[in-house]
Amino acid sequence: MVASLAVVTPAHARPAGTGTGAWNRNPVTIETSQSGTTYLMRDPRWPGLDCVDAVTGTVFSGPDDVWGNGNPTDRETGCVDAYYAAQTFQRMTVRWLGRNGADGNGRPGLGLKVGEPRQGLGTTGGRIWVGYNSAGQWVGSLDLVGREYGLLIDRTTPGGPSGNGTGEFVADAFGAATEWFSGQTTADLLIGERPSTNPRNMSNPAASGGINCYSSAVPTAEPYSAAGVGDHWFALLAAGSRPDNGLPASPTCDGSTIRGIGVDRAIKILYGAMLRKVSGMTYQKYRILTLRLALDLTPGNCSDYKAVKAAWNAVSVPAQPGEPSVVCD
Repeated sequence: MVASLAVVTPAHARPAGTGTGAWNRNPVTIETSQSGTTYLMRDPRWPGLDCVDAVTGTVFSGPDDVWGNGNPTDRETGCVDAYYAAQTFQRMTVRWLGRNGADGNGRPGLGLKVGEPRQGLGTTGGRIWVGYNSAGQWVGSLDLVGREYGLLIDRTTPGGPSGNGTGEFVADAFGAATEWFSGQTTADLLIGERPSTNPRNMSNPAASGGINCYSSAVPTAEPYSAAGVGDHWFALLAAGSRPDNGLPASPTCDGSTIRGIGVDRAIKILYGAMLRKVSGMTYQKYRILTLRLALDLTPGNCSDYKAVKAAWNAVSVPAQPGEPSVVCD
């Protein structure tokens, strides 16, 4: 007697699923798996990427490939948002960064669990858990989920987690990049603006309790506050101090005017610098590494180098011994 086997249909063999989330322009397209007549929120391309219901402990499943109802308090809808964000992040790593998924080895590194009976969003074990906001709505937006995967990249690149006030800035940069890559929403440089009533403002961190300009107090400041310096640098590098695309102005600490190079190039420069990290990263070390990376990305072209340098100057991270000195100056 031969036991019957459920056949899991690969994504490329059938149309993708359709989701109605709470925080994106609907419908969204998500890649799911099929086992017999049951569809599952399990990614067929990225092993380990699935979405588990925190109440039942099982992967979300159903008789059709249509998911969610747009109600932000509905767990399946919450999973649509988080799952779509996770898949978007993996695609972003490939297309913008040349990295094979969040862990760099063809895997996302983290699955998802939606419906946690606690506020916020974070990572425990091998899953990103998605909790609720003050209104009881599940908070798995593109930027918040992207932040958690950004922290994973930070942990798994040389030198380990960034320190001295830089770690949360790295996460915010990846969260913003995920939102911009999606093309789903009107992209911005706010973190958590859809599910949260108190988003972090990368263009002007001081407006949301962060620090705009570097000082000796930053390395020991509260992590989210200290992240403001890096958030500010990233926003200036990506969008400039006076964006012409509807984004708000970003004040500079030195009164300069900065011209942005785009979110895609900014995150590529940051990620490239992360591949050269050492333990005990600081804003000063990130300045040196991003300047070197900008030169390496565009040999003979000084535009990115000048933009990176101007953005660091504009957030009061000064010139450092060991940074490249080239004819660009």
